[in-house]
Amino acid sequence: VIECNGQRQRVRAAKGVILASGGFEKNQALREQYLPSPTNTTWSAGNPGNEGDALLAGLELGAKTRLMNDAWWTTTLCVPDEPAPRLAIMEKSFPGSCVVNRDGKRFANESQNYMAFQKDLFKTHTDEHPNAPAWHVFDATFRENFMVGPLMTKAMKPDSQIPKKWFDEGFVAKADTIRELADMLGIDADGLEETINKMNHYAETGKDEDFGRGDSAYDRYYADPAIKPNPCLAPIVKAPFYAMRIEAGDFGTLGGLDTDTSARVKKADGGVFEGLFAVGNCSAAILPTYPGPGATLGPAMTMAYQAACHINA
Repeated sequence: VIECNGQRQRVRAAKGVILASGGFEKNQALREQYLPSPTNTTWSAGNPGNEGDALLAGLELGAKTRLMNDAWWTTTLCVPDEPAPRLAIMEKSFPGSCVVNRDGKRFANESQNYMAFQKDLFKTHTDEHPNAPAWHVFDATFRENFMVGPLMTKAMKPDSQIPKKWFDEGFVAKADTIRELADMLGIDADGLEETINKMNHYAETGKDEDFGRGDSAYDRYYADPAIKPNPCLAPIVKAPFYAMRIEAGDFGTLGGLDTDTSARVKKADGGVFEGLFAVGNCSAAILPTYPGPGATLGPAMTMAYQAACHINA
């Protein structure tokens, strides 16, 4: 039974049904049941309609699931008055900035891929020492050279044009000193000062002694080759200083119905459901370790083709 334009219709499938309705990132109850904490639908940049309909239907039938505690993780920016979060991917990789928690401490290599960064966030997050929300901290030099989410470079969007609401709601902060910046946001000031001093030292030596930022070729993709000795590390010294709040978001879940090589949905007690197929994010991911862009689209198209071939065999 489907609903289209307000009308319910009964459709009979002669050969099979292919489920392709996305993950469950917009279902708060399912997030709390399966995903690591903290978790919130409002931080997800996934499709608003992805509430796990296919997953729930499959579970009701007795389907097998896999990878339910994982997602396509990425930090996000919940910009005041914008209807959906923005992905925060490149910005935190640029030199002359770092990401800190409420203790003012870094918890990961900011230049690694966004999946790995957020998995590190979850690893050390506790109620006593939370990593979410986190803050992207940068200085006036960074502000002049790089965009940060909705904040264009200073030449394109001067401070006078930053919406007051961004400051009022704690999305952005600006201060003349690192301690003032920390106090504005409720971040431990001693911790943040220590972190910034360490980052400035690492910029001089070219070696991030905490997380190895800039050691890999991947790290250096979103960097500045003009900066020496490490293109991922530049000093954070020029006032005013800024911070932008980032959330522990995602752009979809990657766990779901377990399928075979023909995309047929497996049964929890063994075997498969003949005529029932699942592709895309309502099925468990084939490439969950994020080998690179397209780790969702490529398998979705491939398994849809496999399902069609099986149906028409």
